[in-house]
Amino acid sequence: MRYIVTNFAYGYGPFIRTTELALALNTEMVALGKEPYRILVPWVYGEKQKRIMLEEFVAHADTIVLDETLGAILKNVFYADTTYEEALRAFVQDYERVSLLAHTYLLGNIHAQTLSGLPVELCGGDVQLELARAPRISYNVAPVYGATFGHISEILEETLHTSEEIISADRTLVAAALPIAKKLERAQQLVGLATPGTFSYKTTRIPQQNEIAIPPTITTPTPYGGPVLTDGIYVTITGIPGLERLYAEARALGLMLYTNDPERLPGSTQLSPHAVGCENISLHFARSGWGSVWESMLQGKAIVVPEFDPTDDPEIYFNNACIEKLGIGVVYRGEPLSELLQKVKELEGGIQERNANLLKEFGTSDGNEYFAKKIAAVL
Repeated sequence: MRYIVTNFAYGYGPFIRTTELALALNTEMVALGKEPYRILVPWVYGEKQKRIMLEEFVAHADTIVLDETLGAILKNVFYADTTYEEALRAFVQDYERVSLLAHTYLLGNIHAQTLSGLPVELCGGDVQLELARAPRISYNVAPVYGATFGHISEILEETLHTSEEIISADRTLVAAALPIAKKLERAQQLVGLATPGTFSYKTTRIPQQNEIAIPPTITTPTPYGGPVLTDGIYVTITGIPGLERLYAEARALGLMLYTNDPERLPGSTQLSPHAVGCENISLHFARSGWGSVWESMLQGKAIVVPEFDPTDDPEIYFNNACIEKLGIGVVYRGEPLSELLQKVKELEGGIQERNANLLKEFGTSDGNEYFAKKIAAVL
C-alpha cells in the first residue's frame, strides 16, 4: 500500500485541512483510474486530535493512519505550550536536527494505527507523496505539494517591516527564520495559495514561481440541517481571554452561547462549527485562523475576531488586517455586542458577492477539490 504523509503547522486546523486535501486527492485518483493512497497523519495532539478527526472523517477511518512518533517529532518546533518567540527560537535552532530526525524515521519501519484503532506497519518506501501546509520541518522523502493561506517567508518579511510595538517577536530570530522558510517553500513542487488568504489585501504582491491561486482549502460547508436553534452566537474556543463581558451581553440580550468546547465556556451549548451559517446564529467569534474565517465566509457570515496580542504569531496580525480590509470580518475592540451585531450584518451583502465571484473564477469554492485535480493530473 502506498501512502501520503501530511506535514503541517501547529493548531487543529492544519491537520484537518491537509487530511481534507489528501482525501480530495484520493477522489481524483480514483476518478482517473489510479490507485488511491492511505494517509499518514502525525498524531500531535493525543486523544483530542483523534476525536476531532473521527468527527470529521469517520467514513475514512481505515484509510487515515495516525503516527504518534512522527507527531512527537513535529511537536519539537510547534507553538502550543510555549510562546510564539520560544517556538520561533526552536524552529531556528532545531530545524535541521528535527528535519533529519523525521527524515530518518520515515525511511525506516513505522508502527502506527488507523483512525479506527487498528495497528498498521509500513516502511519508508511506502511513503510516496507529501502534502504540506505551512510546514515547519522538511521530511525530504517524497515529492511535496503544498496548500496554504500565506507563505511563512512573506509573514516573516512583513514582520521585519512592522513596528516592534505592534509585533514584539525578536527581530534577530525573525531574520534567522526567514531563509529556512524560503528553503521549505522552494522544496514544494507546486503551492496552492488560497484566496482570500493572509496577504490577499496587498494588490502589489508578486506571486512565487511555484504558486497558483486556488479557492479556500476547506470543504464547502453544507447548509445546517439540524434541529431549530434558539437565537445565539457561536464561539470557537481557542483560549481567548477577556471575553466575559461579550458573553454577559449575549446572555442579557437573550442569546444562547454555542461552542465546540462547552467545558471551556460554562453555560454554553455544544454545537459543531459547521452550524455557524444557521440563520439563528447571528455572530461567529473566533481567533482569525483561516479555517474559522472561511467557515463563516462561505456561509455568508462575517467573523468577529479579537485584537492582536503583540506576543502572538504575526500571522494573526496580518490576518486581522486582511479580513477588515476585505470586508469579511470585524476586529472586536470592546464595543457593545449590539454594535457588533449591526457591523456583521452590514458586511453580509459584500461577503455573498465575494462568494459568487469565487465560483465564477474557479468553478468551485472548494480549494481542496480544485487543487487535488491539479496534483492528480501530474502524478
